[in-house]
Amino acid sequence: MKKETIPLKLNKSAARTIDLLLLLVISDKFLTLNNICEMMQLPKSSAFELIQTLLYKGIIEIKDDKQKTYGLSLLAFEIGSSVITNMGIADAARPFIQELNRQTGSTVFLGVKDKDKIVYIDKAENHSTIKPTAKLGSRRNLHTTGLGKGLLYAFCDTKIIEILGEEPYASKTPLSHTNQKEVLEDASNTRLRGYAIDDREDNLDMYCISSAIRNHENEPVASFSVASLYSGMTKDKEQLIAKLVKETALQISRKLGFAGNNLYNINS
Repeated sequence: MKKETIPLKLNKSAARTIDLLLLLVISDKFLTLNNICEMMQLPKSSAFELIQTLLYKGIIEIKDDKQKTYGLSLLAFEIGSSVITNMGIADAARPFIQELNRQTGSTVFLGVKDKDKIVYIDKAENHSTIKPTAKLGSRRNLHTTGLGKGLLYAFCDTKIIEILGEEPYASKTPLSHTNQKEVLEDASNTRLRGYAIDDREDNLDMYCISSAIRNHENEPVASFSVASLYSGMTKDKEQLIAKLVKETALQISRKLGFAGNNLYNINS
């Protein structure tokens, strides 16, 4: 591997760590410390520190204890797979959330779960001066946001409790659900309706209607939400958005191979 000159503003250790990962990606065999030193033109002490850091973080693993060879771990594979999967979901969902944005005039967010958070990966919005603020890549609570609840409640009660962990759950507004009883009751109501509602639970100015998206294996893999100002929400508007959300959720899920008719038909 040709040694590169690292620009002054870049972190040299971070750049070399990435170089090592890329080296392991393109290598057709597992590598020893000497292999890595030679190919990256690094002193043994520097290469050893990089290896130990990646071992500690679980990104690489020792493949042969006797020969001390190193290779990428399953975690590295999962990271790469999740990027591909999430990109696929965004590509599949984008035309549908754009159409939903056009139909409702409200911002539509798309997200995926990461541990006990929802991560915003795409959105469709109008050029309005008043719109919800959520940056792509931001992480928020599963149990307070419409986007998070739409996905969270597609899991069974046991899984919901496992995901959220110990009570009390984080509160964003006085209306946030902070205990197991409230969350599971909300989950039950969501399944009966066929869509989730965030009634000022994450932001006192916002009212969101959302749904899960399932894939070909019937797994909840994403969600989307229509975010509207609470002050402008009426019963008629809510019913219209809810109808569109349920239809759109099935359309996106079908595109991902889902064969069912009810996205919240689970055994709790």
